[in-house]
Amino acid sequence: MIAACLIALVVFWFIGKWGFADMVALRTDRTDIADLIVNWAPSDPQTHFAAAVIYDKTFLPQDAARSLAEYERAAALSPDNYLLWLEYGKALSRSGDSQKAEAALRQALALAPNYALVHWTLGNTLVRDGKSDEGFAEISKAVAADETYAKPAIMIAYSFFDGDLAKIRNVVGREPASDATLALTLAGDKRFDDAVAVWTSIGSTSDDAQLAQARTALTSALLSAKKFVQARRVDVAANAEIGNINDGGFEQNVKLQNAGPFDWQITQGTQPQIAQSTQQPHGGERSLVLVFSSKDGSGLRQMSQTVAVEPGRRYVFRGFYHLDLKSESPMTWQIANASNTGLLADLPLKDPAAGWVQFSTAFTVPADTDGIIFRLTRQSCGSSICPINGSIWFDDLSLSPN
Repeated sequence: MIAACLIALVVFWFIGKWGFADMVALRTDRTDIADLIVNWAPSDPQTHFAAAVIYDKTFLPQDAARSLAEYERAAALSPDNYLLWLEYGKALSRSGDSQKAEAALRQALALAPNYALVHWTLGNTLVRDGKSDEGFAEISKAVAADETYAKPAIMIAYSFFDGDLAKIRNVVGREPASDATLALTLAGDKRFDDAVAVWTSIGSTSDDAQLAQARTALTSALLSAKKFVQARRVDVAANAEIGNINDGGFEQNVKLQNAGPFDWQITQGTQPQIAQSTQQPHGGERSLVLVFSSKDGSGLRQMSQTVAVEPGRRYVFRGFYHLDLKSESPMTWQIANASNTGLLADLPLKDPAAGWVQFSTAFTVPADTDGIIFRLTRQSCGSSICPINGSIWFDDLSLSPN
């Protein structure tokens, strides 16, 4: 029993010493403490690793060699731990010893062949050492395993190959995440045609959250650049083709919030009330009804839609309405240049109509834009108090070349 107790005490002493050394190693940045814990637990790779990190943080030339020695000792004491080889390789790379760094990182890869971080680190090291083919092959594997590496991978390749699209895609791969990032990078460089070509090559309407975010960001970039046709091609959620009004029959749900860039847009407000009615539509199963009940006519919200069109093309805007509205000024459809908001056509709806009545107006798209905006507004009545009451219905709005 005495012998057993002595053995237990010795075991507890060494375990406690190593445990305490590990705890201290994770909580100090003093090199004298690092020396102490290494002396307490010389066979523990964790203490050597902690000492390596501590000496590495000083950035003193005389401590760099000690840090490398501790990294090496940690890896030697735990040769099957890929993280130790990984950190050792990174430290060697920082010191400029590319040959040993590559060897250490390849050892990490042999121990953890499926880990994206290992492929990423080795790939970057190889690229910096001039072994670009091997390096980008490893980087491509990292992106395939973890799409969070897509953005930095594209940035490295974009700079390395000076924007050469074919070379970038060849070395980084054709993963959806990397293609999406490449498309955004090209758009940021104002290479809009290339950006749209890369995006459409993804060929996916997946609900993947990151792809959805990238699509939104790319569409926004194209709209900001007044590239409406290209933006529509990226915005796969839009059902409208070029030169067509999206949901002109109001069969889909009109969104009062979070509408897409080519959907019907409704500004904030309480007037008019906007609803889709199934009572006697002109076509299909629904029509749109706007109900006004305003004593002064202030704060009325607008309805609008952006449509991608062909520059220089002449179009006819048609639709059907019926009207039971009391107002000193009529509701008006306006057609504006989406690039500069300049007015292209103005169509007041003045006459009351118990049944469906067709309206139409022709206009020509300016040669310098490929987008127009349809908006329903109210003409000014020249008074601060301008009541409006009643309802107006719309259905089967369309746009056709003339």
